[in-house]
Amino acid sequence: MASKPSHFPLDISKLKFVLQVLKHYKFPDARWFEFGLNLGLLHPTLEAIESAHRGNPSRCLMECLTKWLTKADDNVTTVGPIIWKTLANALREMDVKSIGIDICKTMADPVSEILQCYIGRLAQVVLTEESVDLLHTEGLIFKDTLAEESYFLQQ
Repeated sequence: MASKPSHFPLDISKLKFVLQVLKHYKFPDARWFEFGLNLGLLHPTLEAIESAHRGNPSRCLMECLTKWLTKADDNVTTVGPIIWKTLANALREMDVKSIGIDICKTMADPVSEILQCYIGRLAQVVLTEESVDLLHTEGLIFKDTLAEESYFLQQ
């Protein structure tokens, strides 16, 4: 059965958040070039990034993600839509499958995607322990999602 497309695509406004997620899961910045290829960016685009920011892999990763989030290359959409699942699949194609799996589990699930739409507002909300337990009891959040979302809300 085919999975439903995400109703919450990523865009350039989520760049900082995407970088935070990759950092949280310890994605090695030095792997940005291969990651960019897996995301569908063209070799000349990645070469231009490397030329402009040689010796600064974190900046190269940021520029690579910027190009992906803005669909700078027409080829990007042939890999998949600009969503967490596409990003996770690009990681799975590398030697960092566990990062891809973790991102897919915590960022691409429907509840997490909804929470991401409201992250600015949620950052201002303090949930009581009882509220969190109730959400978990009702099956609206899982322990993994709760741990990840609370980490990112603290940022």
